[in-house]
Amino acid sequence: MTAIESTADGARARGLYGAVWRWHFYAGLFVVPFLLMLAVTGALYTFDDEIEAWWYRDLLRTPACAAPLPAAEQEAAVLAAHPGASVRRYTVAASAAQAAIWTVQPPQGGALNLFVEPCSAAVRGAVETRWQLMNVVSALHGELLLGTVGDWLVELAASWAIVLLVTGLYLWWPDQGARLLGSFIPRLNAKGRVFWRDLHAVPAMWNALAVAFLLLSGLPWAGFWGGQLARLGTVSHLTAPTPNFVAAPTLDNAVPADPHAAHRAEAAASDDTRIPWAIRHDPAPAGGAGRIGVAEVEAIARERGVLAPGLRLIYPSAPGSVWHLSYIPGGATTQRTLYLDPADGRVLDDIGYGRYSPLGKAVEWGVEIHLGRQFGLLNQLLCVLVCGLTVLTVVTGTVMWWKRRPAGGLGAPSLPKAYRTRAGVVVIAAALGLLFPLMGLSLVVMLLLDGLLRRWPPGKAPAATP
Repeated sequence: MTAIESTADGARARGLYGAVWRWHFYAGLFVVPFLLMLAVTGALYTFDDEIEAWWYRDLLRTPACAAPLPAAEQEAAVLAAHPGASVRRYTVAASAAQAAIWTVQPPQGGALNLFVEPCSAAVRGAVETRWQLMNVVSALHGELLLGTVGDWLVELAASWAIVLLVTGLYLWWPDQGARLLGSFIPRLNAKGRVFWRDLHAVPAMWNALAVAFLLLSGLPWAGFWGGQLARLGTVSHLTAPTPNFVAAPTLDNAVPADPHAAHRAEAAASDDTRIPWAIRHDPAPAGGAGRIGVAEVEAIARERGVLAPGLRLIYPSAPGSVWHLSYIPGGATTQRTLYLDPADGRVLDDIGYGRYSPLGKAVEWGVEIHLGRQFGLLNQLLCVLVCGLTVLTVVTGTVMWWKRRPAGGLGAPSLPKAYRTRAGVVVIAAALGLLFPLMGLSLVVMLLLDGLLRRWPPGKAPAATP
């Protein structure tokens, strides 16, 4: 290779490095506040049961109860305490020394969670469902308390966080002469830029795969991306065995109703975020005119072996809907879902993990690990560690940017004027855009804005040295 060719190759490499850093910078600028919020709320939600058991200890803790009263007697006490209310859900007490949770809808106001002593049916107190502590944390984590708009923003941020990881690993990637210190172990005795760079890049490198897993395992719950993933059920029989992964049909003359409406109504009515993702994409069966009550449902649950701590009995929410029993004692493989006809108590369906599709099983494993439930305390601690390292990475990256940005400027890394994007970079960007459509649309907008910034820069940008 001639000296001229070597120089040209070096210039192209520096140009690519600068381009990657520029997009790492832009991705970070957008993602940082969201990633910080996701990490903090995610760490809290990993210990949701433990936190609520302490936060609501005066309401939840009860005298040990070896023989709880029948559900029908508890229901009667609940309705007597809240005349005119309708029952939405009954959650069996999580332990012998904890209250059962009854969710009711009063004539006015929002739904309430009532804490009921299983042995006496005494109502210890109530909390408005949407403002219960972990429901607030969950809503912040999933939709910023902004509904659909917030859900899309979180999905967009999670997609761009993947870009942040890919570009960050490229910038970190050590050359042939790299040393252990600085590449794999942070130089904590260093000063200035080197200290902050190592404290940012090295933990981020060790944490990258775990963060990518949490992002990807959380995306099935995103409104847009999760819906598109479920539509894989229409592609082949491999991804669409009964009962899950059946996408909502087109509402035309051939299909007069949405088979998922019952699940959406149940989830909204009970504010239940623990219905398995695979089940949410299973068209719920239709039921007859309701006659059976919670006593009959409790008997069927006992007969089917699911009357156990944590079982949720979700009441029919509308004419034609059914009793929905959701049992998730811990982990993906133990999930059970039963549908009962309210007319006669007939079991319309009994769905366990074995009936999920291969993709459904993978998603449920991912979700349960994401939530810290699959492997017990170790799973929870690892999730908190990943979230903590993410916070460290976000904070150190922000400090680096703040220290190096020019006064009054944004500090975006510059590119050589003659730089042309490589074909491989275009292919990778296009693939990410197709895989994450919201990110792809925003990428087009960002490219247009970046082109304008490069034509009319507000000031001299710093050299490309992270």
